[in-house]
Amino acid sequence: MKAVQINRYGGIDVLEVNDVSRPSVSKGQVLVEVHAASINPFDWKVREGYVKDFMPLVFPATMGGDFAGKVVEGSANF
Repeated sequence: MKAVQINRYGGIDVLEVNDVSRPSVSKGQVLVEVHAASINPFDWKVREGYVKDFMPLVFPATMGGDFAGKVVEGSANF
């Protein structure tokens, strides 16, 4: 599968599309096949390092949390 990740803080030039392993799903989690994604104002501030003192990233970091898609594994029952 593919993921947009960064390996350092910076502008849009640090974004990389990488092949990653399929994540495992634990109780209370779901795996979503993403059909559409967006970058919100907080995402680019994290990417550029504006909040690294409060939220340091472990690289490579997968960016973005706004998405829509289809649940392909797991249960939404928490």
